[in-house]
Amino acid sequence: MKTRSTICILQLILLSIPPLHYAQTSPPATQSIPIDGYAAKVNETIITRSDIRSAMASILPQLYRRYQGAELEQQLDQAYLNAREQLIEQALINAAFETRGGQIPDYYVNNEIDRIIRDRFNGERARFEETLAAEQITYQDYLEKTRRNISTSMLIREEVNQRARISPETIRITYEANRNNYLIPEKIRHSIILLHCGSTPEERTLKTQTAQHIIQKIEAGEDFNTLAQEFSEGARADQGGAFPWLQLKDIDTSLHFHLNQLKTGQHSPLIEDDDRLLILKVDARRNASYQPFSEVRQTIKEELTTLEQDRLYQNWMEQLKKEHYVRRYD
Repeated sequence: MKTRSTICILQLILLSIPPLHYAQTSPPATQSIPIDGYAAKVNETIITRSDIRSAMASILPQLYRRYQGAELEQQLDQAYLNAREQLIEQALINAAFETRGGQIPDYYVNNEIDRIIRDRFNGERARFEETLAAEQITYQDYLEKTRRNISTSMLIREEVNQRARISPETIRITYEANRNNYLIPEKIRHSIILLHCGSTPEERTLKTQTAQHIIQKIEAGEDFNTLAQEFSEGARADQGGAFPWLQLKDIDTSLHFHLNQLKTGQHSPLIEDDDRLLILKVDARRNASYQPFSEVRQTIKEELTTLEQDRLYQNWMEQLKKEHYVRRYD
């Protein structure tokens, strides 16, 4: 089971943080996104195109690095539409907060700003104020934006996060219905002694005799990996011919049949494979199994909670759009 890669709730929370860009240089404006003008209206709240560009500021450098030309314009247009919709949703949440008579005291907002100064400006209030001035934002404007951010987070927590409850039965049912997602494939550890046949019949005969001599030593009780270090011409000779735990699909397909015939601890007879002579040994097998429910229960719960939060959020937004006036300007 996979959750959506981008959850609207998280996008909105990040977007609602007042935009201080630390005097970074923004990429040039594109012809497809006018510098200013009305972009949307929610009740009496106006969202301008410059508001949207500010909301897009954090992703613009990435878009300009990854795309160019017509594709860049397309990506910018989509980012603009996404940011506009998120600002509309933020305005709807603020309207819902006001309708309920919600209030955030100044001391609470100032405490949040103090936290921002500590976290983002190393506690340097002067640098914070310089950044406000560079962004042409008054402290009062920033205070109100922070107040809206707090009210947005509070209402999301009340309407979405606290209502997203997943029962133990739902978690168990999801696990049983998606057990293949928690499959641990069969794995094998094996070792190989490899000899190259050479380019002449005489060399091949000599190498075959050497391989048969090695098998005799193995059957007499000598250690396979020690013999591999002594005789093998394979890439892993220094490791005693030993390979780490691997799925069968990650092993040379020409060896699958032979490995499947061997039990743990057994070695193969001499295998002639084109210009190679091989002796295989299965060191260990790990049968296919499933991750226990106890190991994945919390992960499943988190995934289901995220999906439920997204569902609740989308339903809430649809309801708010019916209750409030929303207009988008092209």
